Amino acid sequence: MFHKITIRTNILTNFMIVVGLVAASLLGLQYYFSQKMALDATHKTFKKIAEKITLHIQAGDRLSKAMLYHTELYPGIADTISEKLPLETISRYAHNMQLNNNIYAIYVGHANGNFFEVVNMHSSTELHKVFKAPKNTRWMVIKIYNAPQGRIRSFDYLDETFTLIASRNEPSRYLANTRPWFTQATQSDKATRSDPYLFSNLGQKGITFSKTISDTGAVLAIDFTLLKLNALLRQQSFAPTSKIYMFGRDGSIIASSISDEEQVNAPLSNALKEGKADRMFSYDKDGKQIFAMVTTLSNELGSNTYLGFSVDADVMLRPYLEKILYSLGAALLFLVLSIPMILYATSRIAKPVKALMAENEKIRERRFDEVRPLETNIIELAELSDSLVSMSESIRAYQESQKELMDSFIKLIADAIDAKSSYTGGHCKRVPVIAMMLARVASDRNEGSFKDFRFESEDDWREFEIGAWLHDCGKITTPEYVVDKATKLETIYNRIHEIRSRFEMIWRDIEIEYYERIIKGEDKTALEEWKAQQHRDLLDDFAFIAESNIGGEYMSDEKKERIRSIAKHTWVRHFDDRLGLSDTELMRYAGVEKRPVPAVEQLLSDRPEHLIERVGFDADAYRKDGFKLEVPKYLCNYGEIYNLCIEKGTLTDDERFKINEHVIKSIKMLERLPYPEHMARIPEYAGTHHETMIGTGYPRRLTKDDLSVPARIMAIADIFEALTASDRPYKKGKTLSEAIKIMSFMKKEEHIDAELFELFLRSDIYKEYAKQYLKSEQIDEVDLEAYLG
Repeated sequence: MFHKITIRTNILTNFMIVVGLVAASLLGLQYYFSQKMALDATHKTFKKIAEKITLHIQAGDRLSKAMLYHTELYPGIADTISEKLPLETISRYAHNMQLNNNIYAIYVGHANGNFFEVVNMHSSTELHKVFKAPKNTRWMVIKIYNAPQGRIRSFDYLDETFTLIASRNEPSRYLANTRPWFTQATQSDKATRSDPYLFSNLGQKGITFSKTISDTGAVLAIDFTLLKLNALLRQQSFAPTSKIYMFGRDGSIIASSISDEEQVNAPLSNALKEGKADRMFSYDKDGKQIFAMVTTLSNELGSNTYLGFSVDADVMLRPYLEKILYSLGAALLFLVLSIPMILYATSRIAKPVKALMAENEKIRERRFDEVRPLETNIIELAELSDSLVSMSESIRAYQESQKELMDSFIKLIADAIDAKSSYTGGHCKRVPVIAMMLARVASDRNEGSFKDFRFESEDDWREFEIGAWLHDCGKITTPEYVVDKATKLETIYNRIHEIRSRFEMIWRDIEIEYYERIIKGEDKTALEEWKAQQHRDLLDDFAFIAESNIGGEYMSDEKKERIRSIAKHTWVRHFDDRLGLSDTELMRYAGVEKRPVPAVEQLLSDRPEHLIERVGFDADAYRKDGFKLEVPKYLCNYGEIYNLCIEKGTLTDDERFKINEHVIKSIKMLERLPYPEHMARIPEYAGTHHETMIGTGYPRRLTKDDLSVPARIMAIADIFEALTASDRPYKKGKTLSEAIKIMSFMKKEEHIDAELFELFLRSDIYKEYAKQYLKSEQIDEVDLEAYLG
């Protein structure tokens, strides 16, 4: 089921959804292009930093090479291997190292493998420990050369003033002419630079610049540490989360902007190995997106040196996201500010729509004369209004046709009932008159049970009147001989004639017996007296049977016993009792033994073929429909003794059920019809007029609490008409006083509603009805004081 909302809410919601979708799309596009711009900006930033680092390193390289060329010009630069320390050369080396803190050592290697080196002891605090130098050593001179005792390495420790503090020697197999920096320099006529490598004594990475000394075969070299390079990379970090790495050709990290323990970056290393240089890419780390790139640095630090960059995407996207948030805020502000304008705009639509709803409500309530076209400048609503007016006229015409159809249907049923039983047809016409008169009076009362009762509309009155007209429509299914059964033996005809014929045969048999006995010589006088007595008894018995057939008085047990006694008289049947019967009649004789003729028969009998089985009865459906009227075992019982022994009236139990069943038939017929909403209570009004206030009525044994005021009105109207009707063949119509008296007993026994009965009397409805429909001899005085509390 859909959740219902107003048109204003609908339009407002749709507008906000559309604006929201547009805003979301624009923000999505803005985010997409912002991310792209952030990537481009990051790429440019990386390239710019790479250029700065390259320029810085290139400047350092030029300075280092210039220092190398300058140092080469020192006199006696290659004459360093001697027993006496070359203090002038040492001081010049020291001066150069003081100018550049990145210089770890300056040294000379000779073609014969000899080696001379001056070490800056301030390069690292670990040097004193490694070289076992005295505490105040500022410079250390290492010489490797061949001595009489073999090849040695000598260590001379100098203070700040180049004064010798201590010396020591140790054996050595080191040959300078085999080192990469030496061979690399001898293969070039220019200054060369090594790839970064680990200085074993220093425990740090560095590079070596080397150059051959002209005309000597010796090589001058300078060792630079890369500690300052880490600082340089840190200086170039452009964000707190940015990281810069310098990679060698093998992917190892030469320097970085972060601490040593964080220097592993697998994505950058993988990108380097996969050859993804100068291309931006991203990866996830701990749930965060990282922008990264690897780019070639230059050949200044050696071949295939690379810079790697990484930074959190959030950092680069933040300025753009802030703009997006500003845009989102602006969109939300626009939405909020537009709501009053939208509400105003929708009110111009909602107002005529509500007016249309009001017109539609008039149609629903069938107030067609009040439906008017709507004045609006909205074309669609104006067209809808015209359509609504047209629909109203169409529905009105259709309703009139349906009303005519319903009236024709009621007339058809009434005519059918009237054609079948004129007095039943008259009853169906007169009950609505009484019911409508009483309903009008009750509807005007505001006290008691009538306080909440009101027929508000013409439809309410019509619904009630139709229910009254159709209250006995089920009698169309009731056999005519049952409805009009004036005597106990009546079926399609009055079987008293058949019984009289049997008496006639017995009368004749008495006459025959009389003459037969005279022929035999019996006394004629005695026989005449016997015959006369037999005839008198026969006449008396027939008169009793005929009187019992009328059903006027209560049938006592003594009378029932006399009927059974009379029934024992016999007569002789000489003809086959199954000749000339229909197939249906012959079926009743199934299982009954056929007696040969002549056959002695009782004057009256209850025979098996008199019992008609009830077939096709669905007891479960009967109970499910709420019917509680007791259903007799047999559909019909035509037994002669059984019918003559009816205690009161002319109807047997099965015939009484057949009469009462007309209410059930009425209900079932009427409930099958597809009524409009304003006619839905017709089955209730038509099907409750035989119920009582205490649940002793039929067919559902409803009580006063179950019955509406109109249903209780129907009961009074039905009873009063039935009592006063003078056109019924089986009884005379009661006078007013007799009818009111009987109804007063019914009130005391709670068969009818006491308040309605009192209202019926006080309003003189019975008099008004009597003037129109009762015979003059039926209209007499009624003592109201005897019946009003």
